[in-house]
Order: sequence, then C-alpha cells, then structure tokens
Amino acid sequence: MQVQRNGLSGNKSVTMIVMAMILVLLLAACGKGETKGSNTGAGASATPEATQQGNTAGGTETRTIKDAYGDVEVPGSPSKIVVLDIGALDNLLELGVKPIGAPSILTAGDPYPSYLKGTEGITNIGTVNEPNLEAIDALKPDLIIGNQDTHDGIHAQLSQIAPTVFVETLGVTWKKNLQLYADAVNKADEGQKLLDAYGKRIEELKTALRGKDAIEVSLFRPRADKIQVYLKETFVGTIMEDAGIVRPASQSDAGFSKDVTEEQIADLDGDVILWFNREPDAFAKLEQSALWATLKGAQNNAVHPVEWEYWLSGLGIQAVNKVVDDLNAFLVKG
Repeated sequence: MQVQRNGLSGNKSVTMIVMAMILVLLLAACGKGETKGSNTGAGASATPEATQQGNTAGGTETRTIKDAYGDVEVPGSPSKIVVLDIGALDNLLELGVKPIGAPSILTAGDPYPSYLKGTEGITNIGTVNEPNLEAIDALKPDLIIGNQDTHDGIHAQLSQIAPTVFVETLGVTWKKNLQLYADAVNKADEGQKLLDAYGKRIEELKTALRGKDAIEVSLFRPRADKIQVYLKETFVGTIMEDAGIVRPASQSDAGFSKDVTEEQIADLDGDVILWFNREPDAFAKLEQSALWATLKGAQNNAVHPVEWEYWLSGLGIQAVNKVVDDLNAFLVKG
C-alpha cells in the first residue's frame, strides 16, 4: 500500500510541474506579443511625425533652403540669429526679427545706422569686413546670415558654429537677398509683402514723374582722392531704374561705378544732382572748383546731399524706402 501511495504522489507532482511549465510558456508568449505590438506602434507614430516636421536627431524642427553654396538645413524658427552686414540687419528688423549680433560698418563698436529702429541690445560683433569669430561663437547662434562676396574666406569656420546662409553679393541683388533672408527666418510671405509694397510705391513715383518735364538725375560720391560716379548696377541704381528715372548719358553705362577727375566735372552734371560721402571735406573741395559753377544743377540750386548710411551702406528694404522718400522729396515735391 505504501508503494501505491508513493506512485499517486509522484503523478501529482509531475502533473503540477507540467502545468507550471505550460503557464510559464503562455506568459512568455503573451509578453513577447505585447512588446512587439508596443514597438510597432511607436515606430508608426514617430516616423511620419519626423518626416512631416523635418526633425533632427535632437528633436528640433528644421527646413532646407538653397543659398549661394547649395542646400542648407536651418532651424524651423531660428531665435538666435547673427547677421554679418547691414543689409541683413535692415531686412530682419523690418521682418520683425531682432538679431542677437550684428557688425558696425566701419569701426567695431560704432553705433548702427541711425535710420534703423530697434537695434538696442544687439551685440556688436566687429565690422562688416572683419567680423569677430570669437564674439560670434560666444553668442551661441542658431543661424548666421552673411554674403559670399565679403565673407567667403570664413564661411567654413562660421558653418562650424551654426547653420550659415549666404547670399552671393550685395547691392544690385537686394530684392533676391530679401527673399532669401525672409525664407531663412521662415517669413517668406512677409518678405513678399514688403516687395509688393515697394512695387506699389515705385508705381506711384513713376506716375508722379510722368507729369513733369524729363529730369536727368546725377548721382556721385566725392572722395578724398577721386570722384566716384555711381552707375546702373548699384543698390540705388536699381531703385532709380525701377522708377524710370533718367540718368545723364555719361552715367548710363552698365557697371557699378567709374572714377572721374575734376577736369571731367561735366560728367557730374544733371538737372538734379544728388551726392553722398563719408569724407566731410571732399564735397567742399569739389564745390570750390572753378568748373563746378558751370554745371546746370549747381546754377539751378538743384544740388542735394543725401544720407550715405542708407544710399550707400543700407542695402535693405528700410534703406530702399528711405531712398524712395528722398526721390519723392527732390524730384516730385522739390
């Protein structure tokens, strides 16, 4: 009888062991099924979201735009922007975007052009021609905006600091530049609105000028060692061309500028003479020349100094509108 009891007990033990093993296997299978289902769900939701938003590995939304060097991946909404020239500063401020860093025109630390509003608190980063890389790096920007003509030599170094968007050149390409700047800061629509508003102002100026006799407008810059006549392929030359303003024959050539001597002073003549410079005594010297009094613009008291900060160095949409203001004042109202 003892043997029989031991056999029954052994059978029960075997049965319990088998049932326990089956339970373990079932639980393991359920666990694997849940894990697989969870991973599939995360992958399905994460991948489309990253594709739609263009996220980086760090989770920051980005966009790809094309600049002078090719495709550049920029933040979706950059908030710490450094600009390397006054045209970019001008345009961004008008777009409602305040850079954290910008250069002076001539000497590091000089005030920004007085026609620009809202520059308080912007860190100076040197000059347009010599930006301070250490100062830029210290600001930890998330976007740098510059131009290939001036800053090609430091493009690679700047690109190590932050995504860098460069236009090709300045001045004559100011409309194209505004569009790229606006795209870089995710305000393309606002940039187009600024250009549309400019186009409307130009049409109004052209209409006003049609009611007047043809006026030839001379534009030059007296300098310490020469007189520089500004031609069509310049920042202000494009604005005058858009407005249909006639230039003297000697100033109607393609190109940026040409130098003339005091003996060639007749090349400076026009019904209206506009001039700008940074050298305070250069115009006074020219005005004292015996040949100056032979110019019809001088004889008619139609000689007007204009502000070099925006006629020469502005290069942005705010400067453009200041130039249009002056053209209205001197050619329509004056």
